[in-house]
Amino acid sequence: MTPDGISTEDWDRVHELAVESANASGVEDWPRMRVAHRQMVDLLDELQEKYGALPSLLATRADYVDEPEGREYWLLAAYDLATQRADPKNRVWIASSLAGLYLEDVRERAKGQEWLTRLTEHLKVSPDESEEEELARLRAVLAKLIEGRAVEQ
Repeated sequence: MTPDGISTEDWDRVHELAVESANASGVEDWPRMRVAHRQMVDLLDELQEKYGALPSLLATRADYVDEPEGREYWLLAAYDLATQRADPKNRVWIASSLAGLYLEDVRERAKGQEWLTRLTEHLKVSPDESEEEELARLRAVLAKLIEGRAVEQ
C-alpha cells in the first residue's frame, strides 16, 4: 500500500505502465511510449475516481506532462495535498521532484534551492536512502548552476 492508501495491487498497475513507458523510451519506440503514456493517464483517472485526489496520483500525473509548467502545477498540488494529509514520505518524494524540476528543467536556481532546503528538512523526518543520494546529486547540479552564473557575469 502507498503511504496515501492506494492498494499494492492498484499501484503495481501504475508501476507496470511506468516500466513499459521507460522501456519504450529507452529504445526510442515513440509510438509505444505514447500508448503507454495514454494508458497511464487513463489509469490515473480511474484510480483518482476510486480513491480521490491523492499525492501519489497527482505527482505521478506530473511525470506524464510534457511542459514544465504542467509538471510544476501537478507537483505543487501533490505537495500541498501531502502537507494537508501530514504525509511525510510523499513530501520527501515530491520535494525531490520539484527540486529536480527547478534545477534541471527550468533552471531556476532560487526555487531549486528552496526545494532542496525543504527536501533536507523532510528527510530528517522521513529518511530515505535513495532520496539522500538524489539530494547530493541535485546539490551538485545547483553548484554547477551557481558556477555557470558566476562565469557569465
